Amino acid sequence: RAVTDFMAMAIGPKIGETMADFACGTGGFLTSWLKELRKQVQTTADEEAYANSIYGIEKKQFPYMLCITNLLLHDMDVPKVYHANTLLHDVLDYTEDDKVDVILMNPPYGGSEKADVKNHFPDDLASSETADLFMSVIMYRLKKNGRAAVILPDGFLFGTDNAKINIKKKLLNEFNLHTIIRMPGSVFAPYTSITTNILFFDNTGKTEETWFYRLDMPKG
Repeated sequence: RAVTDFMAMAIGPKIGETMADFACGTGGFLTSWLKELRKQVQTTADEEAYANSIYGIEKKQFPYMLCITNLLLHDMDVPKVYHANTLLHDVLDYTEDDKVDVILMNPPYGGSEKADVKNHFPDDLASSETADLFMSVIMYRLKKNGRAAVILPDGFLFGTDNAKINIKKKLLNEFNLHTIIRMPGSVFAPYTSITTNILFFDNTGKTEETWFYRLDMPKG
């Protein structure tokens, strides 16, 4: 929760913006966003914009139900969270209406996707690694001038297969990857020991320079 709260704070929510998580699990990013945005609500119009500011998709039944419950407990009367698999939609079919201002995500990684999923992506971006495919979805669904903060494993940063390289080229040539925060290996223990990184980028043009920060475990 410390990580999701930090990412929501760093991304700086504004009233009237829409935020999405396309693999939202139990809704951690959605609630962190709402908590941060809540501080700005002053009028009934703000309240309505606040209630309509989130959009989530989760493919697994149990986390999906927990997410809905989580949002009901956070006073969202009609949570905009859907039970579906984001990766089963052709990325080239997304229109301006499908795009959002902010994306906060920790996509599932380590999964291997079969051909029926990869077929929904252009050939040069059709990786079999789940996290790579979500990165493509994020790039296709981020509005002009939109911002994103995404947790990705080392495999994304340092992998060298063709699809990974093409996804990174697209990210650096079309988006401004301004910050990478490297987190300690034990942040997500015991669920995974894979070293993870937070990538902050926005849709404002190509990357000119990236600030890289390594966060080590505090002593003790």
